[in-house]
Amino acid sequence: MYLYNLTLQRPTSVYQSISGNFSGTKQVEIVLNHGRSLELIRYDENGKMQSVLYTEVFGVIRSIIPFRLTSGTKDYIIVGSDSGRVVILEYNSQKNQFDKIHQETFGRSGCRRIVPGQYLAVDPKGRAFMIGAIEKQKLVYILNRDSSANLTISSPLEAHKSNTIIFSMCGVDVGFENPIFATISVDYTEEDNGSTNIEEMMDEDVGKKKKLLTFYELDLGLNNVVRKWSDQIDDSANIVMTVPGGTEGPGGVLVTSEDYIVYRNQDHPEVRSRIPRRYGSDPNKGLLIISHSSHKQKGMFFFLVQSEHGDLYKITLDYQGDQVSQVNVNYFDTIVLANCLTVLKNGFLFAASEFGDHTLYFFKSIGDEEEEGQAKRLEDKDGHLWFTPRNSCGTKMETLKNLEPTSHLSSLSPIIDFKVLDLVREENPQLYSLCGTGLNSSLKVLRHGLSVTTITNANLPGVPSGIWTVPKSTSPNAIDQTDKYIVVSFVGATSVLSVGDTIQENHESGILETTTTLLVKSMGDDAIIQVFPTGFRHIKSDLRINEWRAPGRKTIVRASANQSQLAIALSGGEIIYFELDQAGNLIEIIKKDLRRDIACIEISPIPKGRNMARFIAVSDWEGPIRVLSLDRDNCLGQVSMLDTDKVYIESLSIIEMQLNEMGIETKKSQSQTGSTTTSTSSTIAGSSSGGSLFLFVGLKNGVVKRATLDGVTGELSDIRTRLLGRKPVKLFKVKVRGSNAMLALSSRVWLNYVNQGKLDIIPLSIEPLENASNLSSEQSAESIVATSENRIVIFSIDKLGDLFNQESIKLDATPKRFIIHPQTNYIIILETETNYNTDTIDIDKINEQGEKLYLEKQKELQQEMDIDDEDNNNNNNNNNNNNEESFKKLFKPKAGKGQWKSYIKIMDPIEHESLESLILEDGEAGLCICTCSFGESGEIFLVVACVTGMILNPKSHKSAHLNLYRFIDGGKKLELLYKTEVEEPVYAMAQFQGKLVCGVGKSIRIYDMGKKKLLRKCETKNLPNTIVNIHSLGDRLVVGDIQESIHFIKYKRSENMLYVFADDLAPRWITSSVMLDYDTVAGADKFGNIFILRLPLSISDEVEEDPTGTKLKFETGTLNGAPHKLEHIANFFVGDTVTTLNKTSLVVGGPEVILYTTISGAIGALIPFSSREDVDFYSTLEMNMRADCLPLCGRDHLAYRSYYFPVKNIIDGDLCEQFSTLNYQKQLSIAEELSRSPSEVIKKLEEIRSQKLL
Repeated sequence: MYLYNLTLQRPTSVYQSISGNFSGTKQVEIVLNHGRSLELIRYDENGKMQSVLYTEVFGVIRSIIPFRLTSGTKDYIIVGSDSGRVVILEYNSQKNQFDKIHQETFGRSGCRRIVPGQYLAVDPKGRAFMIGAIEKQKLVYILNRDSSANLTISSPLEAHKSNTIIFSMCGVDVGFENPIFATISVDYTEEDNGSTNIEEMMDEDVGKKKKLLTFYELDLGLNNVVRKWSDQIDDSANIVMTVPGGTEGPGGVLVTSEDYIVYRNQDHPEVRSRIPRRYGSDPNKGLLIISHSSHKQKGMFFFLVQSEHGDLYKITLDYQGDQVSQVNVNYFDTIVLANCLTVLKNGFLFAASEFGDHTLYFFKSIGDEEEEGQAKRLEDKDGHLWFTPRNSCGTKMETLKNLEPTSHLSSLSPIIDFKVLDLVREENPQLYSLCGTGLNSSLKVLRHGLSVTTITNANLPGVPSGIWTVPKSTSPNAIDQTDKYIVVSFVGATSVLSVGDTIQENHESGILETTTTLLVKSMGDDAIIQVFPTGFRHIKSDLRINEWRAPGRKTIVRASANQSQLAIALSGGEIIYFELDQAGNLIEIIKKDLRRDIACIEISPIPKGRNMARFIAVSDWEGPIRVLSLDRDNCLGQVSMLDTDKVYIESLSIIEMQLNEMGIETKKSQSQTGSTTTSTSSTIAGSSSGGSLFLFVGLKNGVVKRATLDGVTGELSDIRTRLLGRKPVKLFKVKVRGSNAMLALSSRVWLNYVNQGKLDIIPLSIEPLENASNLSSEQSAESIVATSENRIVIFSIDKLGDLFNQESIKLDATPKRFIIHPQTNYIIILETETNYNTDTIDIDKINEQGEKLYLEKQKELQQEMDIDDEDNNNNNNNNNNNNEESFKKLFKPKAGKGQWKSYIKIMDPIEHESLESLILEDGEAGLCICTCSFGESGEIFLVVACVTGMILNPKSHKSAHLNLYRFIDGGKKLELLYKTEVEEPVYAMAQFQGKLVCGVGKSIRIYDMGKKKLLRKCETKNLPNTIVNIHSLGDRLVVGDIQESIHFIKYKRSENMLYVFADDLAPRWITSSVMLDYDTVAGADKFGNIFILRLPLSISDEVEEDPTGTKLKFETGTLNGAPHKLEHIANFFVGDTVTTLNKTSLVVGGPEVILYTTISGAIGALIPFSSREDVDFYSTLEMNMRADCLPLCGRDHLAYRSYYFPVKNIIDGDLCEQFSTLNYQKQLSIAEELSRSPSEVIKKLEEIRSQKLL
């Protein structure tokens, strides 16, 4: 078995974000660290974000930081990874890629505690940086320029200290003195030597001395690093931040710890300030800062930090010279918890959410007006400063005051459960995903395609036959680039609509309204051409009209035009070609009779630097498509041809697009014309050379063909085919992101556009359309006007670059699992959360009621004891007082340790309406859920595994039970029948031969339905740890153990016994598994490995064909496990913890694939190969790519994919797809190894994704 790995949805979690001028312009950009990849984001003045570049690094990115050389204008990126190397990257805006400038090796590969890469700190003046490990090692590199102004890097200088654990690191701003770096560290020398006993370790004074703030100085003259200063700080200190120095501030650092922000500097007294707290929060629990950012401008700087509750605080300093007198900490706003905050220079804040969508905020104010009022608030007796939070997280608090969200980056992180279903009968399956935690949790429905925003949807007086728009000015330098008319054609009539604040009918445009219009196009100097069956009108900008009539009884059937040329096709097959003369009048150039009825005609766009286009494409109904020349020496002479196998042709379109991969064809044409050869990327980079010409052909059978049209010779090459739907394909040109794009209308609406240098074709989530045109108005600069039946629709396309359109349904708590009712198709969701959010709850009322009930129960217990002795009564009173003290109160914003909240929800999959929301009582925590039909009754029941009093660390619980519910009211409601107690928590259940099989701790147990509880029928205790998933097929159970991989179990019905007969050799921490067939199972572990195991055929036959029935009973175990071992078929390291596995098909009639999801929000697929030829092709391509396309962070690709187990029988498609980013010479070299051309390799890479996935 060989498989091909492809990423469908990129990782959406962001572990770190940085900002800078990476392209060397004044544009502020954001670089996101997704853990295994880097992404470059730009945003406009309205705060709308756009992904510019996404690149896989095939390694684990531990840290990134920007730096700029002194007096430089461009920022570079330093990357610390698991490669044992530090890498400096530069963004190449011409090639749209990250270039590796320097790569320095300092240690072994892997995320090791003593290998640097976990922490990075840069000197604020860009002269040096420090890279540190979690323990002991710290290296300093000096940065400089050579004589050619290129970046240089020195040999590393060591700043190691043994028996030291690092918590945080930053560069200290000392102006242009010797660079200084600050670290927070703990020296565990005494504990490591064993010289300190337990009593001394618990001593408070000794504990305080363990955590130190240390300054390391880089002496540029002596070229060494020394420890300059070290002092004791709080035990809970976790972050150190740079304070601007020199002429911009006092210098030094800020240190965050529980409840305090502290200013520290050498030879400066400590300045401490308490962090304000929320009203209602637990005063006995310390408050920690988890993320931070700073903003600096002339004459002012401030820090923005976030607490573990999501509250933002603004920190400012009162200082004179280099002496700080006070640290001011004021509440700013409340947003969702962020892994990283990045304050941008032009008034925006980017918050990389821990779980949920990432948000770009605009600063409405910086909170100066609130600081004075907040400082006057009264403190309590413990010195706490309290405030009421504002929130944008969906709670009932006030809205944000200082921040305003402008745009979001969708995030699926973490994906907890995932299924591929077609519950709404759309033919194409939907992807259902449980995402997020707490109040940010949701059920997301993913559909392949881009989301759209409908602006207008209005009825028309009839069914239109075409729609066009006319701009106000055709000059590219015009200030107003909006459209002035929308022209709608009907049978025998044409309607002209004016575009303004409202859309109104216009009768003064000069367009003939009493005929069917075939084409409307702006030409020349703001003139309009209107083509209709009997002729055409040329309407000048001053409304003077020139008309041309078709000769004889012939009529015009097709027409096409650009800014200077017009071609019309008459009935009978005659083509007439016109050009604009210098006076702006259309003159007839040539006629040609093709003697066949013309189905389609299309003139190519005018290239840059020319006045006229060179080619026209013409086709009759059955093809072929002929490309004709428009040069005067060979006007309408055929130069190339494209055959369509006599499939009827619906439409043609020639469009110019700027691609990276298609530099191959440009390279060919250059070599043919004798020009200098250049690389693929440099060919694309030159704006003067223009883009590549493509000929799109829409066929009657729903297929679109794409061919590359050589701009010099007119030759057609690199023909690609894609099935779009059941209806004929109509093609319309539109604008996306200011560039040319193609809208293909079939049974679905598809958009062809350039995304990060590649041509993407993706459907739009909108109803089927019939005609379309680009529309630019004051309300929306880029939108599309289209017709559907007798309606006109204006819409804009959202979130270009996304593969899936997301529909989100909010949930109340962290989701655990969801299942589908097999009869009603209702979605049943189990939500369970500990230490849950209490912002939306009246906790005072709940605490008062809970304490009252608690005291009543205590009194009842005392009355039952019948103790009359006075001493005993006193003892009972003392115990009662202790019990009152042990009552667990709820606090804000979190309830507290051991507090649980669980829901069972039934949801309509079509309306997304919650039909039932059942809250589990007595603090029960739901662990898993399944439907089960007992016996032959056919009635479906719901079984929920619950536990009460559960503490996660150290793990404990009071009781565990199985709740059995009956569906009532047509499956919309639940009725509890009874609860069945079990000894251990149940984490996995499944239906099995009319009974319920569940994993009770490390036991597999089969239950049947009884009158008052579930009845135990069969059990085996031969499993090592805890059972986390169960699959059943026939008489077999495939069980996943939390720590010991997969086990195969045989159920003997005659003996009512379960036998574990096969297991895995390798111990694996199972997170998910799926059965592929009766003998094969795919699994995933928490370290990011996906593996496939198979039961040998001989053992499978032996187990099934045991005539005596005693062989399994007396078999002895092998290697302390089952008697037989599973074969290891395939293994692959994904790079992230895999949460779910599904065997499904994403294409109607397509092959089944294995879909996996990860905790970072990525969705990937493993595609099985059907031929040995494909295996050889892709394995050879992967081998060559490993040699010619080295990973960006310096990691070896083979070693990365073999992180824990050697990669086996799985080919990395993400690496293969980087073939299109290589320069032409490398592409040609690899293609020769494969006995193909580079374009054929790219075509094959596209086909496997489009034909087998989406």
